[in-house]
Amino acid sequence: MGHKRKYRILLVDDDPNCLDAVDQILRREGYDTFPSSDGRTGLEAVAKSSFDLAIVDFDLPDMDGLHVLYAIKRMRRNIPVIIMTARTSKEMRLASLEAGAYTFIPKPINIPNFKQIVAREIGRAH
Repeated sequence: MGHKRKYRILLVDDDPNCLDAVDQILRREGYDTFPSSDGRTGLEAVAKSSFDLAIVDFDLPDMDGLHVLYAIKRMRRNIPVIIMTARTSKEMRLASLEAGAYTFIPKPINIPNFKQIVAREIGRAH
């Protein structure tokens, strides 16, 4: 990696274990992460600073992931958003993709697959 700047990833998940696990995975891959446990905190971070990618859990205590996704896209159109979810209904998947989500990651996450998706999405955005 060398002198290349670190890519910044916003993580939003209210499950502390999952948030921590994903945070660790991404940090080990050399990314800078900003973990937050609810939608509002995540959106405040997006409003204040720049991110290369957002990874948002669908089920949040204060608002659903779709709401967060729409809000991120309103503030910063070009941030790719990945939705993580334990629920995989077709309707939800469709709604998220229509709202501009880049892709879906089912929970529990498959780590190699997850790393690949994140790397691909960051590569595509830059």
